[in-house]
Amino acid sequence: MAISDKPIHNKIIEILLILLPVALLFSNIVSEIIILILIVFYFLNENLKNLFENLKNPIISLLLIFWFYLILNSFINIENNPSFIRSFFFIRFFLYVLAVSFFINILNINLNKIFKWWLIIINIICVDLFFQFFTSSNFFGYDAILQGKIYRLGGFMDDELKISNLIFNIGALVFSYFFSKDFLKNKNINYYILFFLLIIISSIFITAERSNFATIIFFSLLFVILLSIENRKFFFKLLIIFSILISFPIISSDNLSKRMTNDLLKNINLLKIEDNNNYLNKKSHYFAHYSAAYQIFERNIMFGVGLKNFRNFCDDDSLNNRINSNFQNKKCATHPHSFYFEILSELGLVGLFLTLCLFVTIFYQVLITYLKTKNYFLLLNSFIVLVYFIPFLPRGSFFTNWNAIIFWTIIAILNANCIKLKNK
Repeated sequence: MAISDKPIHNKIIEILLILLPVALLFSNIVSEIIILILIVFYFLNENLKNLFENLKNPIISLLLIFWFYLILNSFINIENNPSFIRSFFFIRFFLYVLAVSFFINILNINLNKIFKWWLIIINIICVDLFFQFFTSSNFFGYDAILQGKIYRLGGFMDDELKISNLIFNIGALVFSYFFSKDFLKNKNINYYILFFLLIIISSIFITAERSNFATIIFFSLLFVILLSIENRKFFFKLLIIFSILISFPIISSDNLSKRMTNDLLKNINLLKIEDNNNYLNKKSHYFAHYSAAYQIFERNIMFGVGLKNFRNFCDDDSLNNRINSNFQNKKCATHPHSFYFEILSELGLVGLFLTLCLFVTIFYQVLITYLKTKNYFLLLNSFIVLVYFIPFLPRGSFFTNWNAIIFWTIIAILNANCIKLKNK
């Protein structure tokens, strides 16, 4: 490819990456097309020799091994009719991670411009949610959804109540980039970007989505701990502000605050070990999913029942004995709402082992690189991945296209940054 063509390619790649969060709001198909085009651009610019050189990267090699296992698992579980299409096309995320690393480190795309646009996009999404919160309709006229005594907000995604996942992941990534950019230079705190973090937290709070609210709180706590190491004076100021902000919804008596704080804190009691009772036999429909998934795993320990098959095996009355009697009719879903139980039930012990190997390797690479470079963007980026692994916190399916595109975008940028710092 001629050198003169590369700036044109860069602009197209940058536009596609800028538009990715917008596509995720409105169309899974458009999001998949963007990923496909990015992979095509990667092959147009990369040569085969360098493609194989990338396999020396332990993160890339383990991701490829994981894909091979998904294919193998489909054949092992062929009698269960697993989703071979989902297994085979997982390769696109392997290639997507390679592509983003190549674009950032070889083509030198303007990452700063991409993050500035993502900052604008996330702010627009948050403003729309606040508009929907106060008027019951968003800019497009989509209504807030009444569930019990509280309103759930979908914003631009209408009745798909998952927008908080996009806000957290992309928003936290943007926050990490711009905070680190200033802090790395002169140890100064950018108060504007801290205000952006507050906007993210508040926006997720008003969506009434507890899982991602807990996630952003854990991420913020890790950020505060990092500041306590690097800037103790500012740490105490931030800790006081953070404590005051958290105390307001806790002491408030409105239904939203009860759901997002009081009820969330009460749910922690579910984690207690009860005497003479199976641990997963709890008064919760999520624990009903977990128990069903774990029992399916116990019957298929090594290889699970195959991708996208939890839904086909959970409707089994023989699972009821270890599920709370009040939730036996709620044990089934399209997935068990847990990263761990989804992997165990569908891919077995081998699948969980390979998955944990992959992410332990990621965190190890991040740690050794951070200790050498003190790059805060790398560390904060890894925090986004780390909080994903909080046990028993309900999650969307690990393999669903929409969730996977967001998750592997975070991993792709993390991997690219890690490679860039190592090369330096």
